[in-house]
Amino acid sequence: MRRTLWADTRFWRGAVVVLATTALALLVAALVAPAPPDFAERRVIAVLRANDQHPMWTLRLNRAAHQIAIDSQAPPRPPAGEDYQLWLVAPSAATPQPLGLMPLSGRKILAETPANIRRLTVGDGELQITLEPATGSLAGVPGGPQVSSARLEKHD
Repeated sequence: MRRTLWADTRFWRGAVVVLATTALALLVAALVAPAPPDFAERRVIAVLRANDQHPMWTLRLNRAAHQIAIDSQAPPRPPAGEDYQLWLVAPSAATPQPLGLMPLSGRKILAETPANIRRLTVGDGELQITLEPATGSLAGVPGGPQVSSARLEKHD
């Protein structure tokens, strides 16, 4: 009579070793993973306002993590099928740099390139928000109307 794989103790011993090793690796990864940056203690680098000067979003920068945090300040809802998109317009960049879609509530953390983080830090240019398709600009450049902007200043 031939032994099946399911009845083979060597198979089960090997499976247990693989599963235990995987579980241990996941546990170690969870324990050594860095904590997410605390943006509450970061200085606001820009306030993007509506035409009536009501703040719509505030931006905070974590240079070391190459991230920005965008805090919603209750902006108006965009029209159906559209969304607000953030752009960095800098003299040192050939075209406006897309930074991400804006949150309508709460905080959104976006990872950014080191070049864009440097531009944000040295105050190179301005931030603009445009109204784009819900998935963001398909052309990679602003295509919709500008709804807000904020000049950047140098930050330490």
